[in-house]
Parts: sequence; structure tokens; C-alpha cells
Amino acid sequence: MRRFVLTLVVLLSLMLSSAQLVFAGGNGAITSTQNDHGLTQTFHVDPICGSPSGTLTATVNDVFHTTTNNAGDFWLTSTQEGWFTIVPDDPTLPNYAGHFATWFGVSINRNNAVQHDITNIRATATDGSGVTLTFHSVDHLSMSATSHITSFMSCH
Repeated sequence: MRRFVLTLVVLLSLMLSSAQLVFAGGNGAITSTQNDHGLTQTFHVDPICGSPSGTLTATVNDVFHTTTNNAGDFWLTSTQEGWFTIVPDDPTLPNYAGHFATWFGVSINRNNAVQHDITNIRATATDGSGVTLTFHSVDHLSMSATSHITSFMSCH
């Protein structure tokens, strides 16, 4: 009876957790997916591609997905989007409000690794001037079994 109750508690805990675990058959893979909606974060940002530094407050929706198998191979992907405001450190600059979307992925095994991401941001000055900030970036980094590294970044 004690074993039954303990098993039931573990199963209920897994079902009620914010991350869902799925055990894939055959190779012992374990996947986990976490979804968040309406998270609010405030932090300082440095200048990126000509944007001002300042305090950013964002309300974010996201999903994170991971998979690990018995060989130690690991995959992580995430998609995030939301609305934000930024108050520049320079008080002579206008505040901005806008939307962002970003995706990144990581794949690692005993021989290779790759990381890549895409980010899109668009914000408009809140002072009515019509000034718009846009940012688009694509990054890629990979390492081969011989430790050869390939990377690029595009930002505009």
C-alpha cells in the first residue's frame, strides 16, 4: 500500500508540474516542455546596433523544449515573444514601446555542437515623433568533432 501511495504521489506531481516530461521509447530519450504566458521582466539593456541603453520592461510569452537521450545528446529550442517599453538612460531621448520575437536552438552530442538564433524587434517612440527602431539578427555557431568552429552574425 505504501508503494502504491508513493507511486501515485510521484505520478500526480509529474502531471501537475509546469514542465511536462515525456519518455520516448527505444533510446531512453526524455523531453520536457515548459510554456509561460504573461511573464513581466524589468532589466537594464546595453546599446545594440544603434539602439539606446536603458531600462526595459517586457511582458513575455515563451515555450522551452528540451530533449536528452541515453547517449548524452541534448537539444534545446525556445521561442519567445512579447511587448515591451524602454526608458533610455539619456533623458533627452524619447521612450519607446514595441514588440519582439526571438527563437534559439542548441544541439550537442559527443562530437558536434551547434547554436543558432533569430531575433526581431520593432519599437516606436512614444513622444509622437514617429521615430522607429528596428533590429534583426541571425547568429550561428557550430563546432565539429575536430574542434573546427564556424560562426557568423548578421545584425541590422
